[in-house]
Amino acid sequence: MRWKIYLLIKLIFTSIICIHSDVLFSLNEQFRTTYNRARNHLISNINPLIICNGDNATIIYRGKRFEEQLKPKLYHELKSISHIPFKIYLTVMFDTGNLSENNYIELKQYLQDIRSIRNSIQFPTDILKNQYDIIDLSIEYLRLILKTKFIDKIQLKKFCRQARILFSINIGLAARAQLDMLDSKIRPWYQNRFNDTERNSLKILIMGPKSARYDYLEKAYFYALLGEKHEGKHIIYAESIDNEQKALEILGIWLLDAKASRHFFDGDSERLHRDLLADAANVYIKRLFKKSKNDL
Repeated sequence: MRWKIYLLIKLIFTSIICIHSDVLFSLNEQFRTTYNRARNHLISNINPLIICNGDNATIIYRGKRFEEQLKPKLYHELKSISHIPFKIYLTVMFDTGNLSENNYIELKQYLQDIRSIRNSIQFPTDILKNQYDIIDLSIEYLRLILKTKFIDKIQLKKFCRQARILFSINIGLAARAQLDMLDSKIRPWYQNRFNDTERNSLKILIMGPKSARYDYLEKAYFYALLGEKHEGKHIIYAESIDNEQKALEILGIWLLDAKASRHFFDGDSERLHRDLLADAANVYIKRLFKKSKNDL
């Protein structure tokens, strides 16, 4: 009989806990729904907005979308030539001594490919020689390792240094080509079409496949254009995102958190961009490890 009473009591308490948990879950779902609605409202009212995604930019201005190309063909061609020695390095970097049979077959074909490319490339006369020099250096190194079937680390390092000197020229050319086109497309919008209010409210959303490298070109350009020193107020980088809607949601979250943070944390718009638990967690972590040391 006792065990039946115990089972009944346990069942009652379990039911109470489940009902309580369901109610709290429902409350939090209401919060999420309201949060998403507020985020979407902020997104819909951004004007103007420039979305940079790879080679192109979408400018959303007064309810209309405009498309602009940001990277010229020359940028990609210079990058492709510069990647030739880098591809060779990546292929052999794990070969210690003897060149593996698979890499031998791959590089033998690659040698034929770049010989063929050398005869067909077209660049402006003033930069053509550097493209030939990169290809010729790569052909020379490939012939050496295919002949010996051996990867000498000193020779590999020498090849990489020589290649770096050559493709550094291409890096400068590619940066200028991209920046010239970026500036020719974006600055007229910023200076001539946006008014003072729109320039002040402008948001830049940069979409990228990974976290932005230090001094990322597009970020550096917009920092200079807007007179900004860091992300947040006008410029947001959405990493590992190739979907515009997802990137817009990230932007909306950033804007909503900043707006709410100013109201809840005495004007500090950055507080909700940090982990909300961070301050309390840091205090307690110190206590935890202090306690652990005392126990030793």
